[in-house]
Amino acid sequence: MSDNNQQYILAGVDASEHASEVTNYAIWLSQQNQNPLYILHTIEHSHLAEKVHREGNLTPNIRRNLLNELSDGEHQQSKKLIAEGKIILDKASEQAEQAGLDDFVAKQRHGTLSEALIDLEQQTSMVVIGSKGEDHGSEKGLGSQLESAIKAIQRPIFIVKKAFSQPQKLMFAFNGSPTSTKILTMIREGLIANKAMEIHVVCVQKELTEAEKLTEHVSEVLKDIKNTLVTQALAGDPLQHLIQYQNQHSIDITAMGAFSHGKMHGFFFGSFTTKMLRQSKTNFILIRQEMR
Repeated sequence: MSDNNQQYILAGVDASEHASEVTNYAIWLSQQNQNPLYILHTIEHSHLAEKVHREGNLTPNIRRNLLNELSDGEHQQSKKLIAEGKIILDKASEQAEQAGLDDFVAKQRHGTLSEALIDLEQQTSMVVIGSKGEDHGSEKGLGSQLESAIKAIQRPIFIVKKAFSQPQKLMFAFNGSPTSTKILTMIREGLIANKAMEIHVVCVQKELTEAEKLTEHVSEVLKDIKNTLVTQALAGDPLQHLIQYQNQHSIDITAMGAFSHGKMHGFFFGSFTTKMLRQSKTNFILIRQEMR
């Protein structure tokens, strides 16, 4: 993996069920990459006063009193959120210390996660977040902040969907697109998987001959890497084949592109990436096609 001590592995933690696992995977990535760890917790405020502004029938005195009460309430809520956030950061920091890390920071920021990621992008090598946040609870599906976080920056996003275990196998869904070619280069340069991991490159096309051409290209590009390399050419439905391959080969992490068609709004409205995230059990590394 990369040896760039100038950039952080950034772990976005909250009170969700995935927070501890997010920290564990971020610690693992930090140790593999030899990058420092940045543990981040963001505090979003509810802006309760907006409701008062919509009440057009209130007299000026009543409106003023309500705003004062809401201001006091928001202040108390803010103190509570800060205290809860400190507990979350202390727990994640303890995990990092127990893992033997001494090069990490843990900070709270006010605002949304996507706003924080934009501010910290130039200091970040990879972002690690859970597939569901604390507001999502035990519901199935994907967290509400996941879409905006992936849209916010160009850095790789590691999405945690399962309890931590030492990753052994990475599946790379390669289709020859510019984004997947970018990921292929990153794998060749050791930026995605460490040398101990098996890399499974799966190419699914309508015609088997086309998929075989892609696997031949991948084998040539990755011929000098030290990893165990497995390539598989398949014809048919990509979603079905990729998920089946994940399950049959006990894949730990799936690497693939996001927003490959250039329409970001489609990502969470029926796109292939969304379906993969929802139906797969593996963790993901998503790489966005650069749009700006």
